[in-house]
Amino acid sequence: MEQTRADKQQFTHVALASCEDELGLSFSDVTVIFACSEGFVSYLSVALQSIIDNASDDRHYDFVVLTRDLSPESMITLTHQVTRDNMGIGFLDVEAALGGRKLPHYGHFKPETYFRLLAPSLLPSVKKAIYLDSDLVALDDVAKLYDIDVSGHLLGATRDADTVGQVCGYDEGVGYYLAHDLGMSNPLDYFQAGVLLMNLEEFRRQTTPDQLLQIATMRTWRWLDQDVLNRVVDGNYVRIDMRWNLLYDWQGIRREKIIGSAPADYRQEYEAARQNPGIVHYAGADDRPWLYPLVDYGDRFWKYARRSPYIGTLRRGLERSLVTPGGLGQRARNNLKYKVGLNAFDVAFPPRTTRRKLTIGAYMRMGGSIG
Repeated sequence: MEQTRADKQQFTHVALASCEDELGLSFSDVTVIFACSEGFVSYLSVALQSIIDNASDDRHYDFVVLTRDLSPESMITLTHQVTRDNMGIGFLDVEAALGGRKLPHYGHFKPETYFRLLAPSLLPSVKKAIYLDSDLVALDDVAKLYDIDVSGHLLGATRDADTVGQVCGYDEGVGYYLAHDLGMSNPLDYFQAGVLLMNLEEFRRQTTPDQLLQIATMRTWRWLDQDVLNRVVDGNYVRIDMRWNLLYDWQGIRREKIIGSAPADYRQEYEAARQNPGIVHYAGADDRPWLYPLVDYGDRFWKYARRSPYIGTLRRGLERSLVTPGGLGQRARNNLKYKVGLNAFDVAFPPRTTRRKLTIGAYMRMGGSIG
């Protein structure tokens, strides 16, 4: 499905908007927000394709991509991808709204993750919107998610079974961090922010972008803007079923070892979601499906990747990781770190033991990160 030069010439005036009015979108029904850099655009395209393929003919969908560096060619390509009559797409520049702030990040996290904090002010006429990370695929109509009532709350989200599993045994230091550093009343209320139903109207009533960004830049939070939102919301959110943000089995340990340490109701909800996922979220470091097609639910990613205009780019990236010295070296390092190292660590320092808690705590104080 690679585009021809003639195809792309249908869209010669796609530009980065500086405000909502310049997007040219109706915002009459379902609004979906992404945040994306040029380096992540091929994965965004796959997420977009999955939504398009599962969308209803009876609803209208507007997609807003928050960015500061998407190329004109990428914007043209994505615009060409959204060709259904009941859909529109626009690209909104966040640079001015950031006000020159440096956004702290590390590891596999990118600065774009903070852009969702700006959505309420960047889209002043939009009352409610779905926010989606780009590393996911929709397997059901996202209009069903949009229709959930979040009146009186800042947002709706899924409980984070992964983080709660860490709190309850896999990395008990997380509970201390959430309670004492982040200031949460109950760490078990922590939510996963890769899929959000944002009540933008309520955000505008209760907060400002400056307030949110001030919290974001206070320090380098362990899970960045996800922590910022959890700090602000502190458990007062609408619980959305985990089927709308099903975390894949990262490194083959998330399901059994990490979520396996969570309370029974979290485990049960997660397992039920696996039987009928609405959105699969590839959240984690390294073993993403675009480089590891055999990971949990990796076939779902490639189902939509094959219909994406970036299928050639994705295939070339996979091939480079499999045959080039650099790609093979990175795979070997990741295998040693995650497959060998994590398993050996679990044996030497079993979950719920004091020596595990002390060892992880020392590692984190030295600037280490997990996951």
